[in-house]
Amino acid sequence: MQPTLAIIAPCFNESGAVQPFLSELEQVLARVAEDCLLVLVDDGSLDDTRDQALGFRTTAPNVLLKVISLPYNMGHQEAIYQGLLYASTTTAQRFVVMDGDGEDDPGALVELAGIRDASVVFVGRGKRSESVGFQLGYRLYRLVFRIVAGRSINFGNYSMIDRRVLGAVLDRSFVHYAAFLSKQQVPSRIVVRDRRRRLDGISKMGFHDLSVHALRSLIEYGEEVLGVFLKAFLYLSLLFMLSVLAIVGIKVFTDLAIPGWASNLSATMFNSMLLCLGFFVIGLLLANTAHRRERAGRHLYKVAGGSAAGQ
Repeated sequence: MQPTLAIIAPCFNESGAVQPFLSELEQVLARVAEDCLLVLVDDGSLDDTRDQALGFRTTAPNVLLKVISLPYNMGHQEAIYQGLLYASTTTAQRFVVMDGDGEDDPGALVELAGIRDASVVFVGRGKRSESVGFQLGYRLYRLVFRIVAGRSINFGNYSMIDRRVLGAVLDRSFVHYAAFLSKQQVPSRIVVRDRRRRLDGISKMGFHDLSVHALRSLIEYGEEVLGVFLKAFLYLSLLFMLSVLAIVGIKVFTDLAIPGWASNLSATMFNSMLLCLGFFVIGLLLANTAHRRERAGRHLYKVAGGSAAGQ
């Protein structure tokens, strides 16, 4: 089999969900008119996720399953990277990343497979099934991202890229896959699917995880974040200078007493100005360090096995 479409699905402790997920995914891929490679990445699971995946046997003639294992739990983003790194060694020309817990609708794969005019296709999130508190937190995250990055982000890792974008993904260091893709200057499209409930268990994404997720997305837009602090520094500098001139003018040209709050306000603006400048300088140094990191070719996965129809 010479697959042209690869699906990468990271999993961590998904023992109860992995076989139903693979079964549903296979049924969808059987409707795709090309050979498909399904790469399930076991991210150092502590349960029998790996064994459950290895025990699954595909029956669709156009689907090949490969299970790769990471030496320990390296996190969702690194699992994505390792899965893409493995898929890059195959004949696949397009690569889909999706969650392995069933929340990403596999039905979107049929539509994705039919799109040929975009280097990146995002699967936008429609309705969600999480708690009200989580949804409010997610809305706040999107608002902050829009203010800082100047664009909306209503999608997660579920997306499809071509080999040109894959080269950029493997050559660069990313900490947030979706945000990294959103920065690529290539033709892109978006399709929308509702976010489903997990196939088994409870969501691993709590408030703390959402906060870390949000911070990682902003790291990908580090230059834009630095721009926010630089603008804040310039605006505060201007306001500080105007306030000093106003205080000096009142002192020299009038007999009015200078209110105590005016001095306090000027001191506060000066301190804020220094903080913004400090954040800008520190961020600039960190961004420079990040640009020097090399990740390409860091092969950490182990091919555990897999199955194809007839095996």
